[in-house]
Amino acid sequence: MFRKAPLALAIAALLNPYTLSAQEAESDTNTQTEEPVAEQNVDENQNAQRATEHSFERIIVTASPLQRTVLESAQPVHILYGDALRESEAATLGETLRGLPGVQATYYSPTSSSPIIRGLDGPRVKIVQNGLDVGDISRGGPDHAVSTEASTAEQIEVLRGPATLLFGSGASGGVVNVVDNRVPRQPIDGLEGSYGARYNSVSDERSGSFDLNAGQGDFALHLDGFYRKANDTRVPEFHTPDGEHAEKIENSFTDDKGATLGASYFFNDGFAGFSFGRLEREYGIPGHSHGEDEHGEDEHGEDEHEHDHDHDHDHESGHAHEDGVYADMVQDRFQFISSFNNPFAGFESIDFNVGYTDLTHQEIEDEYVETGFNLEKTELRVIARHNPIAGWRGAIGTQISQQEYSSFGSEAYTPATDTDSAGVFWIAERGFGDITWEVGARIEQVELDSENFNKIDYTPLSASTGMNWRVSDGLKLAASVSYSERAPTANELFANGAHFATRTFEVGGVYNIHHLDGHEEEGHDDHGHDDHGHDDHGDDHSDHGHGEYAYELEIADFALAKERSMNIDFGMHFEGDRWHLDANLFFNKIHDFIYLDNKGFASELLDADIFHSDHSEHGEGEEHDHEHDFGELPVYQYAQQSAELYGYELSGRYVFNQNWSLEGFSDYTRAVFTDGGNVPRIPAQRFGVSASYNQENWDATLGYTHYFAQNRTADNEESTDSFGLVNLHFNYYPGYFAGQDVAVYLKAENLTNELGYAHSSFIRNYAPLPGRGFGFGIRASF
Repeated sequence: MFRKAPLALAIAALLNPYTLSAQEAESDTNTQTEEPVAEQNVDENQNAQRATEHSFERIIVTASPLQRTVLESAQPVHILYGDALRESEAATLGETLRGLPGVQATYYSPTSSSPIIRGLDGPRVKIVQNGLDVGDISRGGPDHAVSTEASTAEQIEVLRGPATLLFGSGASGGVVNVVDNRVPRQPIDGLEGSYGARYNSVSDERSGSFDLNAGQGDFALHLDGFYRKANDTRVPEFHTPDGEHAEKIENSFTDDKGATLGASYFFNDGFAGFSFGRLEREYGIPGHSHGEDEHGEDEHGEDEHEHDHDHDHDHESGHAHEDGVYADMVQDRFQFISSFNNPFAGFESIDFNVGYTDLTHQEIEDEYVETGFNLEKTELRVIARHNPIAGWRGAIGTQISQQEYSSFGSEAYTPATDTDSAGVFWIAERGFGDITWEVGARIEQVELDSENFNKIDYTPLSASTGMNWRVSDGLKLAASVSYSERAPTANELFANGAHFATRTFEVGGVYNIHHLDGHEEEGHDDHGHDDHGHDDHGDDHSDHGHGEYAYELEIADFALAKERSMNIDFGMHFEGDRWHLDANLFFNKIHDFIYLDNKGFASELLDADIFHSDHSEHGEGEEHDHEHDFGELPVYQYAQQSAELYGYELSGRYVFNQNWSLEGFSDYTRAVFTDGGNVPRIPAQRFGVSASYNQENWDATLGYTHYFAQNRTADNEESTDSFGLVNLHFNYYPGYFAGQDVAVYLKAENLTNELGYAHSSFIRNYAPLPGRGFGFGIRASF
């Protein structure tokens, strides 16, 4: 049976895009590995070694407290680092990872793009940095950029499928862990570091980054920084839904910079370190305009804004800010990490990880702060690895977080909300010959406290079990079953207002939409807790005056229920003399799946001012008497019904000889509601194939990736046509030059200038994928 399966999968998987499977790409470097294997004869082809030696077996997944390697994990894990990370590096995390099997992107233009894992995104995909939440608002809207940076990362770990045991209910769909060395974890003797620069013609992107590590004795220091500037992204010729001819994504520029300083002290049984980092991002938000009237004035009724706003940055950067809304994001991040070996009897080690982030995100139009978001988050993770108990080695841990969120302005559609959570978990593993079993469980308490409402609390539970079976030296099978629960987020519960980025008017799950002729629109199932009501001052509607409204909001008796998910995953890894194959099959049944339901009418028919509050205020002490026209926005409400998601990820490689190899990849996610209908914005099926030629100090790869048409759409959702992208990558490794290890990357992407749309994008008809572009990069380490 095993003889047929690899061949069948190989034929189906000869489909790789321009990046290799993570586990294949990882073999290019030695980051996070044990001692490398013995060096081969220098006369042998170095790049053939890259294709045949699989050092990924020694790569430690830092997201796991049990220090598992990629192949030791029952859950599918993909690690991107080294040369493969540098080649895939992009302005956003979503664009950096979108070529990996099972991972696509929300694609709110290349400047704001978050990962989608197996069709799930937003609050179901946890983005962490060195194990702690990134502390931004990217989980609440596709136009909000992720506040982490790939150019200064050492590796990026992608856990496909639920990872709620380690990271809480927000990781019900998967986890992306960006790992850097901002807090040094190993002593350093002397000075070492790296630097790099990149250029991309499709947006005239210029970027550079560096990191330095220095140490002597018990002390180590770290310093890194990056800078990026790009203009609007050029795309193949297309027509917007407004009938306009375009050859670029209007208002898709970016201007980013950041730096981090860290230090550690090492002692006999561990270390303690601290870091501080600042990230500043200024980027355009395509399709995000509050409109103009027929006289050419903006909808505020003024030709010019003469008001000042509290904004510290210089906007004379050469970008046409006046053409649209742009975001200005500033984040300060503090992190403390400490580890102790053999802290007390019965435990091998104990790790402390504490983080604090302070984020300000402002959306500006005509030099006005139209909308502002503030977020403060404090998080603590403590993990202790215990000695084996009855043969089971494991770890217990706790995670506590406190988040304070507030917003103001025309898009302050979610009220100020404090979210507190606390969880405890235990995971363990034990070997039985060639089989290793994994078990784990977690209990968590989540409390949301928002103005106008009583506190809402949830108690998510999670449990999982899995096995790894090393059938032979070349074949490994894995299977896992997990149960996870997810608490709704503040957006999903309390949203009430215009979300211009998605061109919708969003209504949260704590409301019912009531038809004024007496018919009640069902917004969600009746689930929740007895204390999910509202304060008394929200009851009185007597002075509303309905006017031309056909619908009004009223407080629901119950809030949204927890999502409850059962996930089954099967995996295979095969390594032969010439063949390399990876396959994963998954099935995910989610009860009370939370989604945005199109109610079928415009917001001009909805009386949403339930608390008689002015949601267009611009903050305390700041007057702003302009109004926005929300009448043309379709009304969407967060609703619940059960859903099923299933699919596969395949990747493979065949090595002809030391010079030639063929790689392939394909992935697919099908998502349906149990009662009928499709889940909205599910990425299309993909396949790709690429051929690589390797010489002693250079290699070249020509690849083609095909995106199938997505015709399985939700109600009121348009289908997306198929398209294909041709990419060419060239890498040159001159070796040591002037005492530095140098690598040069050249790439040409979308060589045929194909017009393609990401089905997962809210603004896909305004923002196609980038057109033909040529890139150049250089990276050196010393």
